Amino acid sequence: MPEKTADSGEKMKQEEIKVGRKIVFAILFGTVISFFYAAGYLIETYDSLDLKAGSFYVRWLVQDILITGILYGIWELADRYGKKMESCLKNGKIQFKFPWWLCVLFLFVCWIPAWLSIFPGAFNYDACAEWQQVACGVINSHHPVLHVLWTGGLLEASFALTGSYDPGIAVYTCIQMLLLAAALTGTLRFFKEFRVPDIFCFMALLFYGLSPVVQLFAVSTTKDVLFSAVLLLFFMSLIRLYCRREAFFLSRRQLALFGGYAFAAMILRNNGLYIVTVMFVIVLWNCRKYWRKLLPVVTLVCVAYGIYTGPFYQLLHVTPGGIEEMLSVPLQQMARVYKYDRDSLEEGDVELLCLVVPEEYLDLYRPTVSDFVKRGFQEEVFLEHKKEFMDLWIRWGMEHPLTYVNSLLINTVDFWYPGAVVDGYRHGDGRSSYFDYKVDEPGKEIGLLPSVHDYYEAISHDSDVQKKPFAFLVLSPGWYLVMTMTAFGYLWCRKRNRLLIGGALSAVTMLTVLPGPMALVRYVLILYYAFPAVLVLFLMPELFTDAESSTGSELYAGSGQ
Repeated sequence: MPEKTADSGEKMKQEEIKVGRKIVFAILFGTVISFFYAAGYLIETYDSLDLKAGSFYVRWLVQDILITGILYGIWELADRYGKKMESCLKNGKIQFKFPWWLCVLFLFVCWIPAWLSIFPGAFNYDACAEWQQVACGVINSHHPVLHVLWTGGLLEASFALTGSYDPGIAVYTCIQMLLLAAALTGTLRFFKEFRVPDIFCFMALLFYGLSPVVQLFAVSTTKDVLFSAVLLLFFMSLIRLYCRREAFFLSRRQLALFGGYAFAAMILRNNGLYIVTVMFVIVLWNCRKYWRKLLPVVTLVCVAYGIYTGPFYQLLHVTPGGIEEMLSVPLQQMARVYKYDRDSLEEGDVELLCLVVPEEYLDLYRPTVSDFVKRGFQEEVFLEHKKEFMDLWIRWGMEHPLTYVNSLLINTVDFWYPGAVVDGYRHGDGRSSYFDYKVDEPGKEIGLLPSVHDYYEAISHDSDVQKKPFAFLVLSPGWYLVMTMTAFGYLWCRKRNRLLIGGALSAVTMLTVLPGPMALVRYVLILYYAFPAVLVLFLMPELFTDAESSTGSELYAGSGQ
């Protein structure tokens, strides 16, 4: 009897610690998420956030209490019913036995209406600039060089053969759709590998096939589509590495794929270098027991990247991209100070700013996008006065801290506020800029499905569509960010530490896009692509945290890996 009483007391003590930890984590993440809602609403409504106003902190506190309670309730339900749901679903009659190629075909077919609605493909965003680099024979590293050569090369070859650029755009779009479908169905193979219930495979397949966001970007020629697809594969490779280390490091194929995904992410977008570098540091530290196998892979990736940006760039005479891209945040902050605090500035400081960015461009300042200010950036003048200019930026930040904070919050609000209308460009005709639904030069749009065209046109440019009830569940990047935080906050609270590598990748990715020129959905596509996997990690972490006991032969048996 005494032993039984002692055991019961110990169990009650552990439960109290568990509840206390959950409360602390719910408060922590609830405070951050409630800030997103409280600050985001004011910024979206008034284009400014008064951090000195007491009403803001009252709003934040009230929402903090509400959201903390909701988070705790969600996590409590996940605790109580997670294993039960997992067991029930495993015993279900639905069996996911479709071959991989058929899943790829299914997604391709689902995306065809979007493709035909804007045939030969949504040639948009930076695609025209990439084609012009090839057409003019002057390539710079502002855009991924490999993507520039592929996109521009296809268009130039198409024009040489047919006298039209449209076939080149159509071929690129078709190839991209197939590559994206193959990458996304990798999620299904990932699920089967970890014995995730079949119903989640169907849900993921339907999500990828029917989500208008996935459909729109599947037919878009922007570099972000393939970059985010590779980042998804890298995300799942990291989960494999952390959850089944012994088996992973016994598999040369998995080590090769891990390095290949990392290298592809580094060359398909400039911020991929920073993401992969940080993840390499984390992995090398946490998996130092396996350094003999891991270090050669990391070294090989770094050497390959050095060759790519060294001799390969020299062979193509690639010139550096403009440094103004790295100065998007400072330029935008200083332009806001110039606009709203002009009377308090010293003339010498204003003259220095106007030397680097002429006054006519400072007058074009828009709070949600830095492109208009950056267009006037004088690189040679900046390099000549670099120290003085950066000193001025720091000094103005100390003198006008709230202006700087507002500039950053307004410039990024569409990323983190679920209720935001993604409208960075603020078109004069009232159109939003959720998706750049057009065929830019030198392509010519052929609308084969007018009714479908109207549907995607509304999603892309009608701000009222984003404001419809529950539309944020499909469209809002802020909502996907909040859901990702909710999932990994729960895993952290539950001490599912190995799964946190996925949260680390998501966090690092967000940190690399926040200093960008504006908030666009294409920058955070990984939140959409990884959502089915994040949902499964949240609902059934035991499937992954118990995976270490599996042997190498069990790990990839029947998974197609």
